Amino acid sequence: MNRKGFFSKYLRPESVNFRHYFGGMAFLLLFVQLSTGIFMTMYYQPQLEKAYGSVQTINNVIYGGRLIRNMHRWSAVLLILGTMIHLVRSLVRKDFLQEKKRFLWLTGFLLFFIVIGFIVTGLVLPWEWKGYWFMEMVSNYFGTTYLIGGRLMQLLIDVFTIPRNYILHILILPLLSILLIDLHFLMNLRKKGIGSYLLKHASISMPFFVAIIILAKLLPIPSEDPDIIPLPLEGKFIPGPEWFYVVILLPIMYLKGFMAPLFGVYIPFTLFTLLAFLPYYLRGKAVTAAASTKKAVSSKGFKAGLVIAITIIIFGLIFYGSYESPIYGCNACHNTYRGIRMGVPPPTFKDRKINPILSDREWMMRHWYYPDVTW
Repeated sequence: MNRKGFFSKYLRPESVNFRHYFGGMAFLLLFVQLSTGIFMTMYYQPQLEKAYGSVQTINNVIYGGRLIRNMHRWSAVLLILGTMIHLVRSLVRKDFLQEKKRFLWLTGFLLFFIVIGFIVTGLVLPWEWKGYWFMEMVSNYFGTTYLIGGRLMQLLIDVFTIPRNYILHILILPLLSILLIDLHFLMNLRKKGIGSYLLKHASISMPFFVAIIILAKLLPIPSEDPDIIPLPLEGKFIPGPEWFYVVILLPIMYLKGFMAPLFGVYIPFTLFTLLAFLPYYLRGKAVTAAASTKKAVSSKGFKAGLVIAITIIIFGLIFYGSYESPIYGCNACHNTYRGIRMGVPPPTFKDRKINPILSDREWMMRHWYYPDVTW
């Protein structure tokens, strides 16, 4: 096979168009997450008293550790964006109305849920103050649910340990991801050839991989205290994986009474369920709708514009709700240079009698967003 034939068969995408490849890009970014994550597991120590120190060792001592850690962070951001665009595009194209793709839609939505689980568990693992605060806010968030909220919050606090969180992040969630990915498209892809699929998607996704490396070099997580300590509000406007979950917690800060769980828990959960099982609700309309889809959505430009518009709206709302979150700010005041009390999260974090302020959901969120005002 000559060079031109090899490029055409294995490297050149069928249609060189970025909007076709966000699903494949998300799949490849999972490989980036896996490889960088395996590297960090070699040095990370999942104990309360050693976790943050081991993360600082990865960041400051291990050769290439800082780059690998920050690639892990930035690839997580692009992974969520890629998955989001892929879901929006599938929704606009009405792929779920095709009988063959009905199950793919469901597994894709479940995969997105797993990705959110990676965010929550991954943010807590370093066990610095940002991770600790995030863990407390997650338990407070579920504590707003009607009737079972108090017990659910206490359950999350009681069962939380760094080793359990670690097992969730590096074992249980990856195993679920592998299962869902296989069900989502690998079983069908084996017939077409996984190698050529990965090569084609890697070729068009290369700019995103280069962007990850550049962002990891230019905007790293500051973990060099006391050498480099950020300002309290530093990190605004810098996207982080936590953006995509912190925005769900906002009703805790702005809404009172039943309105907080309504907009923070019940409505998001209902929307997720409705969208995940959408093909099964519309099962009877699948044949006629699928037939009319080719005519109704024949304009590629219109579809592309609609996907872009919906994605911009979704990400715009996430940006509007999260950009004030100073994701570097915790290290400004809470760092090892200031001593044990300020530098390390308290070992009494499970005791709300000793630390009653932790149950004040609004105060916790305001300290996360405005640490120079609420403290």
